[in-house]
Amino acid sequence: MTPPRPRRKSRFRLWLGRLFLIAGCVCIGVWAASQVVPLFWQAWANRKFERAVRGVPPSRGAPAAPLETGRLIGRLSIPRLNLRSIVREGDDETTLSLALGHIPGTALPGQSGNIGIAGHRDTIFRALRGIRKDDLIRFEALSGTQTYQVDSTTIVKPDDVGVLASSGKPVLTLVTCYPFYYVGSAPDRFIVSAHQVGSAPPPAKSDLASLPQESAPVLRPAVLERPSSLDKASPAAHQHASKPAGFEVLKGQGREIAPGISFGLTDTDPQTNRVYGWIFLAAEQRSILLRNQPISRPVVFYQDGHRRELFFTALSRDSVGGKLLFPQ
Repeated sequence: MTPPRPRRKSRFRLWLGRLFLIAGCVCIGVWAASQVVPLFWQAWANRKFERAVRGVPPSRGAPAAPLETGRLIGRLSIPRLNLRSIVREGDDETTLSLALGHIPGTALPGQSGNIGIAGHRDTIFRALRGIRKDDLIRFEALSGTQTYQVDSTTIVKPDDVGVLASSGKPVLTLVTCYPFYYVGSAPDRFIVSAHQVGSAPPPAKSDLASLPQESAPVLRPAVLERPSSLDKASPAAHQHASKPAGFEVLKGQGREIAPGISFGLTDTDPQTNRVYGWIFLAAEQRSILLRNQPISRPVVFYQDGHRRELFFTALSRDSVGGKLLFPQ
């Protein structure tokens, strides 16, 4: 007859299993919080940034005094990598756990110098492992939008601060830990160096500066509507029903494309055929922001109650061409 197994050992295994289960649940909860909290914070911060762009007059110079840690600096995006994040002042753990951080002591948007941006390799800057030469980087701030083009990537030691040195030229340096999949504290730093290729002020900057506070233009998103029966007609039908006004605008510039209607080009993405820019209606003192606008779809808006349709017909890395139609 086999003697019964001791219950003490069975109870020990039971409690040990429960302990591992609880520890596993805690780890999963911590990991989920580390992923979800930044997403909610980024959504909130993006809304706050949009309100700031709409309601705060653009600054013409960076503050001389050091900025307080956590202050909103702007928003950085790399269209090809689908990377977009708010940038705050500071490179401390609290800042980097939620956003990208502007490295204190480096240049600020709108200044000539080296702007240093830091981020964690396992969160926001994880996408940098796919960065390529000539990729475009956009840095939006209240003072305007700067566009940078990637020159090179390098791997350096943490104490190599020479990568943040300023030559007086407007450049951007992205910093994160390396290797990307290293377990623990990574021994090296991954550096992305880019030079400025375009700069554009906020929509209708000059008009904003000359207007009284109570009459500042309201920025509204582009009205993208489903094409009407006119849109579905042939190009010849468009010619008979509208008065086309052709235009070509270089990146970082703006021009009047029709009486009372100006168009400015902030950036282009030839790989995805997307346009970033703005339309300003002088009579109504109203601006329409174009963000990630596909050239295959017209931008439909109204001027003095009349329908206007802006079509893009050509796109390159440095310019965009199109025509403005006035359906009758």
